[in-house]
Amino acid sequence: MPTVSNQNKVLDVHRSRIHSVRLSVAAALVFTAWGSVRAQEGVLPDVQVKAQAELPGDLPQPYPDPDGQVARGAHLGVLGKTDVRDAPFSIISFTASTIQNSQARSVSEIIGQLDPSVREEYGDGTSLDSMMIRGFPVENDEMSLNGLPGILGQFRVSPEFVERAEVLKGPALLLNGMSPDGSVGGSVNVVSKRAGDVPLTSLNIGFASNSLWGFNADIGRRFGVDNAFGIRVNAGMRQGDLARDFVTDRARNASVGLDFTSTRLRASLDLIHQTETVYGAAGSVDLSRLGKSAPPALDGHRNFAQPWNYQDAEDSTVMGRVEFDLTERLTLFGAIGHSRNRSTAVVSDEPYLDAAGNFMFAAMPVRWRQQTTSSQLGLKGRVDTGPVRHDWSITASGLRRESSAVFDVGGLSGAAGYSNMYNMIVLPNPILVTDPMGPLVWNARSSLPGYALADTMSLADGKVLLTLGMRHQRVKSDSVTGYSLIGVVPTHYDQSVNSPMVAVVFKPTDQVSVYANHMQGLTMGDTAPYGTTNQGQVFAPYRTRQAEAGVKLDLGRFGGAVSVFQITRPYASIDPTTLTYGVFGEQRHRGLELNVFGEVTKGVRLLGGATFINATARDSASVTAQNTRPVGVARRQIALQGEWDLPAVQGLTLTARGTHSSSVYADNTNLVRVPGWTVYDLGLRYAMKAGGTPVTLRAGLKNASDKRYWRQGRYAASLGMPRTVALSSTFEF
Repeated sequence: MPTVSNQNKVLDVHRSRIHSVRLSVAAALVFTAWGSVRAQEGVLPDVQVKAQAELPGDLPQPYPDPDGQVARGAHLGVLGKTDVRDAPFSIISFTASTIQNSQARSVSEIIGQLDPSVREEYGDGTSLDSMMIRGFPVENDEMSLNGLPGILGQFRVSPEFVERAEVLKGPALLLNGMSPDGSVGGSVNVVSKRAGDVPLTSLNIGFASNSLWGFNADIGRRFGVDNAFGIRVNAGMRQGDLARDFVTDRARNASVGLDFTSTRLRASLDLIHQTETVYGAAGSVDLSRLGKSAPPALDGHRNFAQPWNYQDAEDSTVMGRVEFDLTERLTLFGAIGHSRNRSTAVVSDEPYLDAAGNFMFAAMPVRWRQQTTSSQLGLKGRVDTGPVRHDWSITASGLRRESSAVFDVGGLSGAAGYSNMYNMIVLPNPILVTDPMGPLVWNARSSLPGYALADTMSLADGKVLLTLGMRHQRVKSDSVTGYSLIGVVPTHYDQSVNSPMVAVVFKPTDQVSVYANHMQGLTMGDTAPYGTTNQGQVFAPYRTRQAEAGVKLDLGRFGGAVSVFQITRPYASIDPTTLTYGVFGEQRHRGLELNVFGEVTKGVRLLGGATFINATARDSASVTAQNTRPVGVARRQIALQGEWDLPAVQGLTLTARGTHSSSVYADNTNLVRVPGWTVYDLGLRYAMKAGGTPVTLRAGLKNASDKRYWRQGRYAASLGMPRTVALSSTFEF
């Protein structure tokens, strides 16, 4: 098999030429339209482009005006819609305008580049999304849709149907119930779009290097008496090559949001369908066995995956919600949602990289099927007991999931080989064969029913808010794993716990609020792995505890927050002496968060902040892993975006963003250090009218300095994406 050292040189030249031609064509198409529009209009009038004049339902208003980047509040599960100043937690809600202006491919990408507490694990050049919030993992399918967890896309959530992306920091077991994997660092709730009172017809056309084209149509209408009925339809696609070698993306999305509003009844129905096929993605490597610091990162165009590696995913979701006011102070509510996820892929486990850059890979076909049903039913109300006002709720929730995977470990011939990060070996397409052992199969069924009671008491004329709550959570799981022709090993799990919450808010002035909380999270306990003395033993649910305090400031058009927190959770490992698997330690994250948002001065806006985390893993069973730093957790994360409405050119906004992560470790013993990185993004957008039609043009340059860096996750590292150009035009008819 010949190497591709010469091929790499030819590829670099060929890629550079094609890249230049594609960018030239794209820029010509978008900015020729820009120039022609300006020529038609001459002097532009004072223009503001808005998708809709009013927000539907009980959606919190943007801050500080209708074009704000964040919202004044968020939906906090059993606590309902809550103003940021009244929330005893660290929360932020990104608006539809922020989502669209980001020109991102997924919800995770948007959050990861704007919230300093959040980092994408592997980045844009991979086939799946996964985040870390406050240093703990949050899987993509743990996001909630309108308050229901677990019913969105398995690998990626497209942003086209999203009105808000709400991020709550810390465990939220009481608020939303247990998510499928029990994320404890934070949670994300996606709010779907609804039709506003002003008719909306919007078309967005976009391009990203190397040749990724896409469009999306967004249509909203209300009708009936008092505009009681609404429909919002989104449909779009993207297709082409990314800025990384071999990576091709083909995605389709469609959604329909229906709603009905009357004096006492509010109902909604969402239908969401998305597909995505990615070739050449998931090119990550495992650095944990290097025994020394990671090697310098290569050009971000490089890909460690084979061109024939692929993933084909399809996600379908249906969700309904109903609220009925029994009286002015008593509301009955319920919601139910169902999702089906399936994928087929040819992927490799992350190969170990040695000191010379060599690695061995072996790909296999994988088939994945999953279906999830999530539901809520409850009562919420308000009652006064003397000078104290009570906002209370009683909620029953449940999540049922059935998952299955088939790994054809020996199902390909010619899918394994050796390669080198500096001199990639490209193999021809492998051939399907029959493995005499049969495939490795995994089937699982889980059920997460729970009941919650919460009461927020308003004291001292609303200056003090005290919230008390309790959730009873049951965790039930059954699974089988093994080779179909040899035999399978079953496991059974059925545990339950009670989880309390205490939180308080004190508002000494209208601009300042001080808060503190003690919350808990719950993660399904591990099963002792194969090869241990207690293999198959199922552990009780892991209880995570958080203590947090903070101060929030609201100056009318500019705000910020400072918070300190500590999160602790059990740490499981294998005792190297006895080979027994157990909970022998604790993982503790102590942190400080700084956040700013809003308009600093007229036409100048800031969004972002900094997070500092002192994370330690204490494993008493290992001499070399006591008081070490968890893999992939940075001590310092910064994300800050600025916008400037240029006074000299009406409608023109310049943007700049810096994202920084300090160094992390790739192994549990902290021998393999992965250097930190800082990436700068630049952009502009221009709002105008063309023949009476509002138009917004956007141009972005991501990783403007073409920084070379490693992005280290929990299990592996991938190269950061290279300099990427993104262009888009939005027309409001």
